[in-house]
Amino acid sequence: MDDPDARPGHDRLHHDFIDGLRCFRSDDFEAALPYFRTADAGAAVDDSFQNRYTSFHGLCRVCLGDRSGIKLCRKAAIAETRDAEVFYNLALAEHRLGQRESAWRALRRGLMIDPLHCGLQRFKHEMGLRRKTSLIPGLRRDNACNRLLGRLFRGIRRPRSRT
Repeated sequence: MDDPDARPGHDRLHHDFIDGLRCFRSDDFEAALPYFRTADAGAAVDDSFQNRYTSFHGLCRVCLGDRSGIKLCRKAAIAETRDAEVFYNLALAEHRLGQRESAWRALRRGLMIDPLHCGLQRFKHEMGLRRKTSLIPGLRRDNACNRLLGRLFRGIRRPRSRT
């Protein structure tokens, strides 16, 4: 396929979104915001990238300190069934706002769509999630509740050696 931004049977990425992405990847969130806002507002109703535009718009707002940007990320994720990037953005926004459990849920939903998404895999590693989750999912390992439950259930989870 000649155009990496085009998908068969789908729309092309909005040109403002592409410009916003360049700024966003350079950590110039203030310059990226108007591009993302324009792409989000100007997308056609049936645009297959609409949720992606909304999620980047929201994440950019969160990166600029606007806590209400999380609402845009959540709105985009509600309607999304195919684009793991939307859940990656939601997980990043939730984590940035200190909502670890919500970030964990978004991460898991994204991995259900695309288990090989490199951003989600990297973020999973950074959050310290393991295959076997803790008794209270989403809490840090050093959380007092997890530590207490870990001590209580330590003998149940590991077989004791007979010596």
